[in-house]
Amino acid sequence: MSATRAAAALACALALAGCQREAAAPAPKTPAPAAAPASASASAATIAAGDAPQQPALAPVSDYVLPGALAPDLGVEQLRQLFGADNVAIDERLPGAEGEEFRGVRLFDGDPTRRARVYFQDSEKLRGLSIVVVDEPRSRWRLDNGLKMGQTLSELTRLNGKPLRFFGLDWDYGGVVSDWNGGALAPRDGDPVRRNARLGLAEDAPTQAQVPAGDGEFSSDDKRYPEQGRLLRVGELSVSFPGEDDL
Repeated sequence: MSATRAAAALACALALAGCQREAAAPAPKTPAPAAAPASASASAATIAAGDAPQQPALAPVSDYVLPGALAPDLGVEQLRQLFGADNVAIDERLPGAEGEEFRGVRLFDGDPTRRARVYFQDSEKLRGLSIVVVDEPRSRWRLDNGLKMGQTLSELTRLNGKPLRFFGLDWDYGGVVSDWNGGALAPRDGDPVRRNARLGLAEDAPTQAQVPAGDGEFSSDDKRYPEQGRLLRVGELSVSFPGEDDL
C-alpha cells in the first residue's frame, strides 16, 4: 500500500469508527470592535469580563445532506437550532471501534430514516463537531457528492469513474473505502472535510457469497470476486471534520 493510500485509509477508518481527538474546539475569531456608544457600555463590559458574544441563530434544516449546514464549530445548542430541540438527544455511550464508547449526540433517534450519530472533539463538553455517522439501511441522509445508503459497489465505481479500493469485510474497519484512486469521489484539494463510505453485504446476498474479507485491501475490479459489485452495498456514510490541530 502506498504511503498516500495508507494515510487516507487510516483517516477514513478512524472517522468511521468514531475515534476522536480530545482537543477543545477553537474559539470563534471575532474582529476587534469599534468604539462602543454609552448605551452599549454594559454589554462591552460583560464581554470584557470573559463572556463570549452570542452566535447568530441558525435556520432549521429541511433536507438531509452531509455535511450541509454542519461545521466543526457547532455544539449542542446549534444542533438544536438546526434540527429541533426534541430531535437532539445526548447519549453517554455512542459506539466506537473495538468496543469503545463515547459521549455524543443522537439526531432523530426515534426515526430510523433520519437517525444519525454525532461525535465531538471534546466529548465531555460536547464541543467541536468531529464526526457524523449514518448507518440505517433506509436513511434519508446522503452525502453532497452523490453517495447514498444502499448503493452497490458497481454504482460507486460508476460514480467515481475509476476503480476504488476498500478493506475486506468481517473486522472492525471492514468495508471502509480506503482509496478513490483520484476519481470523481476522491477528496478535493484544500477541502478539510472528509466524506466516507463503508460497504457491507447486501441483505439478499447468499450465505456463502464470495466477497473480500479480512484486513487486506481489495479493488472493485478484482477478478477473483465477479459478484462483489452487486453483493456489496453502502451500509454506512459519514463526514469527519478537521480538529484544532488540523486547521
